[in-house]
Amino acid sequence: MAILTIERGPDKGKRITLVDFPVTIGRDAENTITIRDEEVSRFHLRIKARGKTLVAQDLDSKNGTYINGDKVMNAILANGDRILVGSTELSFVGAESSIKLADSIDKFDMVVSEDAHTLGSSSKETPGDIHKLFNPRRLDPHPPASEFLARPDTIGSIYSYHSHVMVVGELKEAASLLLKFVGQIMPQSSRACFFLYKKSLKELQPLAEKQFKKSQPFLLSKRSFEDVLSRSQGVLLQAKTNQATHSHRSRLVLPMIHNGETLGVVHIEDDDPRSVFKDNAIFTLQALINRCASSFESMILRREMDSWMVGMIETMINTVEAKDTYTRGHSERVSRYAMAIADELKLNREVKRLLLISSLCHDIGKIGIPDNILKKANILSAEEYQEMKLHPTIGSDIIKHMPDAHRFFSGIKYHHERWDGTGYPDGLAGEKIPFFGRIIGICDSFDAMVSGRSYSGFMDETEAVERLANEKDIFDPEILKTFIRAYENGTLTLKTSTKSRSADQGDEALRKEGLRKVD
Repeated sequence: MAILTIERGPDKGKRITLVDFPVTIGRDAENTITIRDEEVSRFHLRIKARGKTLVAQDLDSKNGTYINGDKVMNAILANGDRILVGSTELSFVGAESSIKLADSIDKFDMVVSEDAHTLGSSSKETPGDIHKLFNPRRLDPHPPASEFLARPDTIGSIYSYHSHVMVVGELKEAASLLLKFVGQIMPQSSRACFFLYKKSLKELQPLAEKQFKKSQPFLLSKRSFEDVLSRSQGVLLQAKTNQATHSHRSRLVLPMIHNGETLGVVHIEDDDPRSVFKDNAIFTLQALINRCASSFESMILRREMDSWMVGMIETMINTVEAKDTYTRGHSERVSRYAMAIADELKLNREVKRLLLISSLCHDIGKIGIPDNILKKANILSAEEYQEMKLHPTIGSDIIKHMPDAHRFFSGIKYHHERWDGTGYPDGLAGEKIPFFGRIIGICDSFDAMVSGRSYSGFMDETEAVERLANEKDIFDPEILKTFIRAYENGTLTLKTSTKSRSADQGDEALRKEGLRKVD
């Protein structure tokens, strides 16, 4: 069945099931669906069926019909479409399921229900149920939530949980850790699961699950998943207290959204219908999910690289790391810093993927530098320094035969160029330095300071950022501002500083920070 939900307007929250066609929408009572909105024409819009396809037709309305912001006369409706008539906005979910659940749900002991009680339903239609609506990208617009989320203890707990997720390099491990925090934030939870959303396949794939109490099969609401994905909103199914059965447990479904794209879904269950998912806990968990989204995206991007390319990159990085102890973990950290900058710049997914490859490979050329130079503990001689300066060119020559190398080699060859033209290998200046080279150059310099590569020894992260902030002649000023903004937002701190550790502890920390294998 197809469903229209009124998202904005006098009848906000009302859900209408479309059964018999054609369906007319307008202000007049003779319409199939009457909208109490003075800006809506008496007969505004018709929805007609053409086989399994539904078509929206404007009925020469006064203010027009808009779908996803575009004015239309006739348009085929698709799942998730936003329809604007007058000042009333409706969302559309089609009769055909827009998503599927991967076969792997079997090994996670999951069953699927088709219940349609989702967030946004009228409480009058389902007495006893609790329905809440909030926008996960803005957390929650209501003042009580805003005040709660501004409290230092709330902010502190979110930052603490997030910092643990950030240092995990493997996607499944990060998902399991996030679910562990679900149990701490919502102690009444019985079980939770994290699903990856593969948009190209329109498929939800279970990645990790945790049973907090008595082990039972998960009960998934397919309609709720469709609502979460099409409306980018959370769904709360609060069981009635007089329906304490297997099929009426309370469930909460929250999306993980980053830069407008849904990356995954967190599904939580509570077997006790007498307890409720408290608002503050929901807001805290959604805030944590939002904050973790960029880290998850980086790990998903790593997963999506062609497996043979990943193997090739890892082999080259491991070979360099075997030659130079410092490099162990350095490439991984630089790539994370680069992703933090990319998020601040709102780069699209494909550009971020190429930047990730470029940053991981930026020191590949050190494989061609003699060990006595690479491992030298003190300052290099002028002659040795000239040889060390060859590594960007060597690196770009190594990877130039890889597929799409022309799209990412610039970060490898030009990460030592400087804004004032004093860098190498070509002495480029200003915007003549390729974009990837400007980003990776800042990240590389920062990591050299905080990991102890610079000859002045370990430097505190704050001190390192201040040092970089004063280098406007050396680095791209705008990217430098973005780097500093990422640091101030807390997305750039990776707990990688080994300043207060012994050499052995520092080496072990770097080893743990090293490049993990992709699943």
